[in-house]
Amino acid sequence: MVAGERCPRRKSGCAAVDALTAALARLLLRLRAEEPRYAARGGQERYDVARRRLEAACHTDALFRAVHALQSGRGDAGDLAIRESFLAESVHWHLARSAPGTRLVVVAHNNHIQKTRIDFGGPLTTLPMGHHLARTLGSDYRAVAVTHTADHVPEMVLDARRTVGFTVADTPLAPPEPGSVEAALIDAGLGGRITLTDLRRPPRDTDGEPLPNRIRSQSATLATPVPAAFDAVLATPTVTRDPSVPF
Repeated sequence: MVAGERCPRRKSGCAAVDALTAALARLLLRLRAEEPRYAARGGQERYDVARRRLEAACHTDALFRAVHALQSGRGDAGDLAIRESFLAESVHWHLARSAPGTRLVVVAHNNHIQKTRIDFGGPLTTLPMGHHLARTLGSDYRAVAVTHTADHVPEMVLDARRTVGFTVADTPLAPPEPGSVEAALIDAGLGGRITLTDLRRPPRDTDGEPLPNRIRSQSATLATPVPAAFDAVLATPTVTRDPSVPF
């Protein structure tokens, strides 16, 4: 929800959400202003962790507002980058507190680690964490995508009855699109094997554009220059959901 727009919920609900946002903002400003006193009392490390957690709460609140506005047809997809920039900043936060030469392994969805923007050809376009990290870390950042060649995939389905707002349902898939990572693996007879594909020297199409130019993203297909988005792709022939996760 943005300032000045009509609240789609009851006024009491909107007031509670606005009060939470305001309280988080005031608390963060106070924590920053009182850093010397808090650090002297509990130690700099404990202060730094507390501040980062509060910053996470503020970013989460802003993201939920952005997602609600977008789903309601009033938001800007660019606002979804609020989460992505915070994730990238968190990587730098941990690096700054690690010994020289430390390497971090960040496990996240392909759409978060990719270096190119997220664009499904519609309104959902944002700059992911990987784009920010590639911009700041350069060649020190390596992104390895994960995909599969199965004919189905667990997919997130919006469900207001769930506490997390969605459920997970097994969804059938069409054959991989031409030009995709998955189609290339199947055409090469590698669809039934676990593979790791190096994308640093990719082939090119007749127009000189790098291939592949598509990769699966859950039940959708993301059109992007895959070698620009990732350094390698790990593919498996199967995909399953974790039955212990109560979605």
